[in-house]
Amino acid sequence: MLNRKLFLIAMLIGTIFSACTYKDFDSLQKSDNNYNLTTEKYLSENFTVEKIDSFYNTGVEGVFVGEENIKIYYKYFLQQNRLTEKGAIVISAGRTEAVVKYKELIYDLYKNGYSVYIHDHRGQGLSDRMIAQHDIGYIDDFQNFVKDLKQFYNSFVKPNNHKSNYLLAHSMGGAIGMIYLEQYPNDFNAAAFSSPMLGLPCPTCLVIGFLTDDKPEYAMGSTDYENGIELFSVNTVTNSKIRYDRMLKVFEEYPKARLGGASYDWVNKSCSAFDYIFDNYDKIKTPLIVFSGEEEEIVKTSAHNKFIEMLVENGNDAKGYLVKQAKHELFIEKDIARISVLTKIFDFYSSKK
Repeated sequence: MLNRKLFLIAMLIGTIFSACTYKDFDSLQKSDNNYNLTTEKYLSENFTVEKIDSFYNTGVEGVFVGEENIKIYYKYFLQQNRLTEKGAIVISAGRTEAVVKYKELIYDLYKNGYSVYIHDHRGQGLSDRMIAQHDIGYIDDFQNFVKDLKQFYNSFVKPNNHKSNYLLAHSMGGAIGMIYLEQYPNDFNAAAFSSPMLGLPCPTCLVIGFLTDDKPEYAMGSTDYENGIELFSVNTVTNSKIRYDRMLKVFEEYPKARLGGASYDWVNKSCSAFDYIFDNYDKIKTPLIVFSGEEEEIVKTSAHNKFIEMLVENGNDAKGYLVKQAKHELFIEKDIARISVLTKIFDFYSSKK
């Protein structure tokens, strides 16, 4: 194991000055809160938090059996008045995330006239794990993420015959979402991606094949959930303390939904997924937008720029935006970033009915 770590360190040193740069995204303009989205001030008031929690508890929940007999947890929220409904939004969440983390976003989406569907990806949240070690981020086959999402769509979204269906994907859920659009180009009217995982910082994918072993184990620098919790002052996901604290609190309340660091296997399978995504970009027909945080440290932002360039050159309806003063988690960022991102998403969806 030591030799593998030393090899990785050597590769890091050897590539630290190498970088790929592409045309920068336009900066996302600041937006007024025209959609009456929740704010950090509202989240500081107990009444508002109770209102969000009470709404969340009205959702329909259950499990379905996905690929390899893995039980997948889901929840959905149907608009009561289907005549005035704007459509359905299907959320594909990021690694380590769980449905319960999305309470505020689900509330805002529903309040703006959309039905909302979300499930926990296999190996995380309240869905089944595939290995005995509960906290290790592991995936048997990346394509199974996509198969689960397709089954979720066919079983719960499609039968309700919404006037429009939209995909909303974050981080790892963005990689899953891109493959989904490549394989099933007619399911969604439009898609929006927050910090999609289309690549990992160099040289991760160059060396991961040398580090992957038969036995699942944490990748270097990864650990279980408890030991991986960061102080807000050094966290890499958000600049919003109140939303960061809410994220930690929800995992205190739902300990079974916790997930720790990624395994070498997960990283290796993800890197293979990136190759697939870029090799099949021309199969995408769905209009889409991508958001990159200016302070992103978790995923490779140059991959965002390159992918959008490829789509645009291919004649696709695609656009990328740089979100100033924002880290990885755009849906739990400070108001100025979060409101601007969600406003652009709502405007984009409404233009693609």
